[in-house]
Amino acid sequence: MDRLESDSESRIHWFLQQTIGKPMGSLAGLIPPVYRAYARVLNPATSPDGRRLRWSQLAADHLEVDGATQWSDIVAACGPEPNRVYEPECGSVDSLVAERLVSRLSKAAKPRPECLFLVWEGYSDLKNQVRTSPVVVNGLGRGLHVLRGPLELALESIEDHPAGRLPLNWLPLDGTWCVANDLYARSVFIGGSASLIGEILGDPDLEAYFIRPNHTFVAED
Repeated sequence: MDRLESDSESRIHWFLQQTIGKPMGSLAGLIPPVYRAYARVLNPATSPDGRRLRWSQLAADHLEVDGATQWSDIVAACGPEPNRVYEPECGSVDSLVAERLVSRLSKAAKPRPECLFLVWEGYSDLKNQVRTSPVVVNGLGRGLHVLRGPLELALESIEDHPAGRLPLNWLPLDGTWCVANDLYARSVFIGGSASLIGEILGDPDLEAYFIRPNHTFVAED
């Protein structure tokens, strides 16, 4: 197994130092608590014909969706029929959500930064280049493979089939922002500058909500 390059190793060390030892369920356990603003972006539900459905669309007048809403709240409030509404993806970032985030993030830095991507080692059918990459252990005790590449690597399946999962964490080498997902998450968390988070919150193609640094995340599976 290859060792990490020195600048990659330095950034991963920083990431782990910032997030390990934080209270279980705290946002700081996923994203270094150094950013000016944070957002939570919800993976959409889908219909049998492939349409993406916002949580707020499903909740309608039954529930006001915000940064703390869980998929279980949607189920309890409006009981979407399983054969008409497929639940949001868990343990990955929805592909169209990922595309919009990459678009926003790529505009936040010039030139586009080299990034690190973290992938849980327990997923089946991982690509060989993923399975043979270095592994670190995060604050949740999860072994994560570390990949390096351009930001667009966030859009590539980590599995042998093209429609597979995407990386859990995205982190540029300069650390100016961080994208974090977890095995049991149906949403993705982003930390960054106030202007970056403002653009994400204002993107009409994302269901995104402002969250505070003391936000508590729970298993959404």
